[in-house]
Amino acid sequence: MRTSYIKSMFLLTISLLIACSEEDAPNLRISVEADKTEVKVGEPVTFSIWHNAMALSIYTGDDGHDYKTSAYFLLQGLADTDLQNNNYRPIDPEIVPYNCDFANTQTGATTIKDNLSEVINAGSGDNLIGSEAEVEYDESIQQNVLKITSVHPEWWYQALRLNTHAKLGTNKKLNLRMRFDKDILEDVSSGAPRPEITTFQVVIRLGGIGVGETDVIFRDETVWDIYWNPNIAYTDYSVDLSSVIDAWQGATGKTMATLSYIQILFTPSNNAGYLGDYYIASASYGDIDYIPFATGQSLNINDNSGIAKYQYTYTQPGTYQVVVIGTNTSMKNYSDSGYKDNVGNKINASEYNYNTQQSTIDITVHP
Repeated sequence: MRTSYIKSMFLLTISLLIACSEEDAPNLRISVEADKTEVKVGEPVTFSIWHNAMALSIYTGDDGHDYKTSAYFLLQGLADTDLQNNNYRPIDPEIVPYNCDFANTQTGATTIKDNLSEVINAGSGDNLIGSEAEVEYDESIQQNVLKITSVHPEWWYQALRLNTHAKLGTNKKLNLRMRFDKDILEDVSSGAPRPEITTFQVVIRLGGIGVGETDVIFRDETVWDIYWNPNIAYTDYSVDLSSVIDAWQGATGKTMATLSYIQILFTPSNNAGYLGDYYIASASYGDIDYIPFATGQSLNINDNSGIAKYQYTYTQPGTYQVVVIGTNTSMKNYSDSGYKDNVGNKINASEYNYNTQQSTIDITVHP
């Protein structure tokens, strides 16, 4: 009788353990070490990971492999609606959009705040703010704006320069928000109205820096197909500068890395140009850029040694946090009546329990 009781209790215990192991992910242990924590660029470092994980991955911490910019780190805990309605990809810190709001410059100033913009003589480089241009208050939008008086557009000298100093990104859109005192063009020689011509030519030239270089290069080469019409209400005048950048690159034989400045001329079309005052409220170029999520390296687990090794070589100096992630997974947790009715259903991650742990180590890389 006692023997039967002991057998019954043993079988019950085993059944409970099996049930637990099916529903819960196994406990996990993980630890990472390196054969050296200080290396030189190009010198390999070998990582040893002690573990009992079903899956292992390693983030080496350098560009493109930083755990804190990985999808695993940035998206954990977010609901499906969050993922569908928001972009959580990391932002490229080197791509900084250009924005010049003339409301931030005081009335009567002869320079724009932070030197974000200038009005210059394209030939001599002389500053025209204070003579042919000025910052004044526009009652219609209740803010300061940059007013420019166009007198001789046929001379091709009065240039608006936007000091962008922007690393090239995906978005190359230029936008000027401005208005004109009148919506008609005039003959630049006689001043007679030219209602049959509704657009003036916009000539945009660039100063930029080539890849791997430091000198700013300005080129006259541009495109000749940009035309705008004057509107008396504030309007967003936009243009994609991709073709203008291509013209700069074709003239210099270089690939542009940084757009240093944009120089804009309003010129006549068939001897008809805009004569009079126009007002610029703001200027902008580009937008933020996103970079891909950082990735880790999946490690093979093909034996029962409990030790995984990984060798890596860094190409840039710095201090990097290495993160190793181990994961154990439970058996599938069937709902309702279990395996019989649910075996054919699609597999969902929510039907499994996970146990995840990580271990870190810092590696310093010297030049």
